Amino acid sequence: MATMKSSGDLLVSIGADLADNNAGLISAEDVRHNMEDTVFSIPRIVASGDTEVEFPFFNNVTISNAHGTKGKLFVESGIMFPNSPVVSERTEIQIRPWLGPGGIQHNDLGGLTAGDVHTQYIPINGSRELTGNFAAGSKWINSSGTVNGNSNDNGIAFVYNSPTVGDDVLIGTSGSLKFNKDQSSVDSFHGVAKAWLNFDGSGTVAPHHPEIRSYHNIHSLQRIAKGTFKITFTSGTFMDNNYVAIGSSNGEGTSGTYDTIDVNTVGILLREGDDATTLRSLHFTVKTDDNDNVNAKINELVCYGLEPGSNSGVEPIIVT
Repeated sequence: MATMKSSGDLLVSIGADLADNNAGLISAEDVRHNMEDTVFSIPRIVASGDTEVEFPFFNNVTISNAHGTKGKLFVESGIMFPNSPVVSERTEIQIRPWLGPGGIQHNDLGGLTAGDVHTQYIPINGSRELTGNFAAGSKWINSSGTVNGNSNDNGIAFVYNSPTVGDDVLIGTSGSLKFNKDQSSVDSFHGVAKAWLNFDGSGTVAPHHPEIRSYHNIHSLQRIAKGTFKITFTSGTFMDNNYVAIGSSNGEGTSGTYDTIDVNTVGILLREGDDATTLRSLHFTVKTDDNDNVNAKINELVCYGLEPGSNSGVEPIIVT
């Protein structure tokens, strides 16, 4: 019967039983039992650890499924990686299998509670601020995700136009700006004045031109004649010349007190321009009660209207 031996014991047995055959003392049995012992001892030699130092595997170890037996590799004591690039891992023993990228739960990862380790994410508790620009492209940012199955017009969005035009902040059609301090809200900027002007038309200070005190979206102010001023808007302020213009010239009297005023009437006349060939403009004419033109001291203009590309929404009904 074959005996399982170590590689050292096999070498001793072969040396004793199969010595130089000068005397003709080697029998067939001597050859046979040493060969049987060798075959029987291979699993022990391979499993004994002899290969770890003197005869390590230098080719791949393949467990074949060619014969339908579905060979398996059983590692009961664990696996070591002595050549790991991480020095601290070289002596560690892995006793659990790697489940693959789809089998590892995020909460099972190590180091999740070791400070702020995921600096590529924004903490939901607001504990860390952004360190760079927030670029969302044309994607919508909202709290509900979708509205009626469509998230393309819900919340706010940041849209890049060009380096010269800059960015737009969009608010979806179902939303509005709401101010928490007083619960007021606005769902459109159509109610915001697109242009205004406060100027002194008296020309009492050399070189006797009108003097601008405050303005918004005003390109120029020019006195055409006594009491008549041409006011030109900056390009792109209005979509057309159907804007609403409100003028006032009931300014202070000569005494400068609160109870004296100049009772004047303002006419908004001759709207011109198309922003293509010439800028849009109007003529601001001031008359006294005697229908005389006057260079009043305090003149104010406020304009409301649609900007290019916008619309008024649902058209009002005319009741007849």
